[in-house]
Formats: sequence, structure tokens, C-alpha cells
Amino acid sequence: MSDGVGTGHRGLVGELAGLVRLANTALGGATTLITHPADGGTAVPAAEKALAELLTRIEEDAATTPGGRPGIVVSVHVGCEVEALAWLARRLLEAAWARQERAPFGERLRAPLSGMADTALDLVARSADALESGAPEDVTDVSTRLHEVGQRQRLLYELLIRGQGTDPVDVTDLVLLSCCYQQCADRAAAIARHAGLLAHTAG
Repeated sequence: MSDGVGTGHRGLVGELAGLVRLANTALGGATTLITHPADGGTAVPAAEKALAELLTRIEEDAATTPGGRPGIVVSVHVGCEVEALAWLARRLLEAAWARQERAPFGERLRAPLSGMADTALDLVARSADALESGAPEDVTDVSTRLHEVGQRQRLLYELLIRGQGTDPVDVTDLVLLSCCYQQCADRAAAIARHAGLLAHTAG
């Protein structure tokens, strides 16, 4: 790889990974407000700032064309996934604010939701790492850990289905939130796959 190509590759990778990390910050702040409402006052401003910066940078990046066909292919695909993560972050923030008018979820249901959220957001963070490293094991790690999110979602659903006396609004909110985190994990896996493609074609 020539110095020019290498510099362009590193710049593109750094930009894409930075976008993913901004999305993760926004998602994390919204999640804190949902799962630990008492701590949300400090987390939400950072989340909203990260989301605003993310949306601005997505728009700016869309107006530029990365050099080389591999860069175009991967940046467009990763850009689509990051846009989806931004939408999910906004959806979670809206849900978090709406939940402030209701009592927090009970520990029995909050625990599996928190576990699912933590796992999904960890995968988003790992997908950014995979973009930067391009290492096959980092890419594989994200994809193979998807089942953990599914397992935690199943546990939550079992509790909701078998439980008695849970408010229907809480049930609806928990299912919608779990769907958001499932989609976050799916987006992370897609980003990791594209990271592998970028590393392969740039070599």
C-alpha cells in the first residue's frame, strides 16, 4: 500500500470509527436515563450533544466522496448503519423522556433490559474497534456475540409473558426498547462485516 493510499485509508477508517463512537455515546446516555433515571441528568446532555454532532458529521460526509472504490462502498454502507444508529439513539431519548412521567421499571424487569442494553452497546463499541483494527478476530467477535443479545431479549420476554400484574404500558415500552437494542446489535454486526471488507480490499 502506498503512503498516499495508506493515509487515505487510515483517515477514512478514523472518520467512520468516530461516527460509530458518537452514536454509542448518544445511545449510552439515553440508556442511562431509561435504566438508571437518577443518573440521567448528567448523561443526557452528553448524549444530545453527541447526537447533534453525529447528525452534522453524517450530513457533511454525505457531501464528500471518499477516494477509491473500496472506500466508497464501505463508507456508504457504514454511513447507512450509522444513520440507523442515530435514529435509534433519538428514539431511545424520546422514550426515555416519555418514561419520566411514569414510575421506573421494577428491578425484576429492569435487570434483563439493562443486560440487553449493555451487551448491545458493547457490540457497537466493538464494531468501532473492528473498523480501526480490521483484524478478522475483532470482526468475528462482534458477529458471534449477537446471540447474547437474543438470549437476554428472550429472558425479558419470558418474564413479560409469564408475569402477572405488569402494567400493559410498561410491557409495551419494554418490548419497544428491546427491539431498539436488538437493532443496535444488528447494526453493529453489519458495521463489523463492512470493516472486514475494507481491511481486505485496502490491503
